[in-house]
Amino acid sequence: MNLKPLAAFFMLDMKNTLRDRIAIGMLFLFPLVLYLFFGSFFGAMATPESAKRYYDQYTISFVSVILLNIAFLNLGPTIVLAKEAGFFRRMMVTPLKVSDLWLSSVLRTLVIFAIGYLLMLLAGYALLGQLPHASFLQLVVPALLSAFTMLSFGFLLGAVYKRPVSAFNGGMLLIQPMLLLSGAGMPTASFPHWAEVISLMLPFTYVVTIMKMGWENQFFVTAAIWPSVILVGIGAVCAVAANRIFRADFR
Repeated sequence: MNLKPLAAFFMLDMKNTLRDRIAIGMLFLFPLVLYLFFGSFFGAMATPESAKRYYDQYTISFVSVILLNIAFLNLGPTIVLAKEAGFFRRMMVTPLKVSDLWLSSVLRTLVIFAIGYLLMLLAGYALLGQLPHASFLQLVVPALLSAFTMLSFGFLLGAVYKRPVSAFNGGMLLIQPMLLLSGAGMPTASFPHWAEVISLMLPFTYVVTIMKMGWENQFFVTAAIWPSVILVGIGAVCAVAANRIFRADFR
């Protein structure tokens, strides 16, 4: 496998992405502002006990929200914008393959997600004086699994939509129920039955589930198998579908 074309495209992709500082800043700013707002609203800084309780319950949820924003508000619209500009079609005359474009986009957004994850941990430490208690693997493995699924989903949106505005609006439309019904904010145990049923149909619900399990040092247990299998299945289906759509578009 020739990695030079992939590495060159990845570096170009990263440079183009980092040039848009406002868009990248908004991906991180929205969850960070919400994190600070709810921390103040719930009196997280009142006592060490309240700080620990808020940190353990909500920090990883906002990390998950960063991943959701990256997948639907960055990856998808960026891909559609590149398609509309004819960028991918020009890339097809180079040694790059469609799979290289997919892999580079996923790697780029993984880097952005890692930065957002670290920023949230720094915010938790600066605001509440707390750090994660879970091991490195407990934090990283569910994060990578979640990223595979959500970024594959975002790539599929980019493959399906033809206009950047449509991709952005579609992403916003998908984000709303995922934020409200995934358990990232309110626990799913407090939902009425109809909301619980809808929640089980949302991939982001399983992202929040395994991310919280890892945060609590409980990812490598039997209970994590089923949500992990669901995420792998969804991610694989999205990746294959996006790859086929791209191949059909650029023949």
